Amino acid sequence: MSYCAFACGAVTALFLISPVHVASQELTEKEVLRRFAEENQRVRALGARVEVARAESRIRTLLPTPSISYSREDAITKEDYLLVEQRIPVSGRLGLLRRAGDASVNVRRQESNYALHQLRSDLRLAFYELLLVQQREELIRKGQSNLQELVRVLGEREREGEGSTFDRLRAERELADIQADLISGEATTARVRTQVASFFAPGMEAGSLLASGQVDISRTLPDLATLIARALETRGDHRAQEEQLQQFRWERRAAERLRVPEPVVSGGMKRVQEPLGISDTGHILSVMIPFPLFNRSRTEAALAQAAYQRTQAERQALAQQIASEVKAAYVTTELRRRLAGEYRQKVGEKDIELTRVAQFAYQEGEHRILELLDAYRVTLSSQLRVLDLVAAAKQAEIELDRAVGEEVFP
Repeated sequence: MSYCAFACGAVTALFLISPVHVASQELTEKEVLRRFAEENQRVRALGARVEVARAESRIRTLLPTPSISYSREDAITKEDYLLVEQRIPVSGRLGLLRRAGDASVNVRRQESNYALHQLRSDLRLAFYELLLVQQREELIRKGQSNLQELVRVLGEREREGEGSTFDRLRAERELADIQADLISGEATTARVRTQVASFFAPGMEAGSLLASGQVDISRTLPDLATLIARALETRGDHRAQEEQLQQFRWERRAAERLRVPEPVVSGGMKRVQEPLGISDTGHILSVMIPFPLFNRSRTEAALAQAAYQRTQAERQALAQQIASEVKAAYVTTELRRRLAGEYRQKVGEKDIELTRVAQFAYQEGEHRILELLDAYRVTLSSQLRVLDLVAAAKQAEIELDRAVGEEVFP
C-alpha cells in the first residue's frame, strides 16, 4: 500500500468516526468579549465580591441597637421596672467607619476589575490562537491540494511512460506527511476551541466555534513613558492599594474616636405596690457616661497605622514592578512586530516565484523531483512561519495590554 493510500484511508476513517458537526458560529473578537461578559460565571462572581464587601461595610456601621429590660422585685413592697436603654453615637466614629467601608468597597471593585481584565486577556489570547490554527489549517489544506495535483500529474506521466515510479512515490510520501500535519492541526484546533468555549455559558458546543477576523499589528504604539503612566493610573491592583490606603486612614481616625465617651441613655417606667394596696407609677431617666480608663484606642490606632505603612510600602514596590512589566512587554512587542514585518517583507512573493521556477525546471528536466518537493515544502513552511510571527506579535500586544491594565488599542 502506498503512503498516499494509507494517509487517505486514515483521513477517511477519522471523518467516519467523528461526530456530526453542528452549524458553525463565527465570532469576532468583539462578539467573543460581549458573550464572555454576559455568560461567564466568573464575571458574576467578581461582581458578587463587591456586593459582599458592601454588605460587610453596612454591618460595621449599623446604629447601636436599643435594649429593653423588665425586672420585678417582690418583697414587702412590689416594684416593677420597664426600661429602654440606648447608646448615643456622638463621637462621629460611625461616620468615619462608613467612609472606611466605602473605601473597602472600592478596593474590592478595583481588584475585581483587574481580575476581569486578566480574564479578558486570557480569552483574547485563546481567540487569536484559534484564529491562528484556523489559518494554519487553511494553508496546509492548500499545500495538500497542490501536492495532490502533483501526485495526479505524476501518476498520469508514469502511466504514459514519461515519468518515473520514484517521482510518484516520493511525491506520495510528501503528501502523507502533510496529511499527518493536517490531522495533528485538527487536534490542536479542537483543543483551542474547547478552551475558548470554557469562557462562555456551560453547554457551549465547542466544535461549532470559528474565529473570524484578521490579525492587525500595524497600529503605532504609544511611547513607553505614556504607557507606564497609563498603567500606574489604570491598573486595578495599583488603584486597589490606593483605596486601601484611604481605608486605613479612615480606620485610624475612627480608632482614635474610641477615646471619646459615648453616653448611654435609659428611661422607662417604675410601678410600686404597697402592702396596703396603695400603688404608684413614676418615670425613670438615667444617663451613663463610660470612662475609657483602660482602653484609650492606642492599640486600634497603632494597628491601622501599621497596616497603612505596610500597604504604602507594597504600593511603592508594585509601582516599580508595573513599570518593569510594561517596559518588558513593550520591548517584546516592538521586537516581535519588527521581526514579523521584516520576515514578511523579505519572503513576500519570493515563495511563489520559487515554486514557479522549480516547477518549470522540473518540467524541463533541469531539476529532480526532490528539488520540486523541496520548493513546495519551503513555500509552505515560510507561509506558516509568517503566520506564527504575526501571531506572536499579536500575543505580545495582548501581554502589553495585560501589563498596562487596559487595551492599548481599544
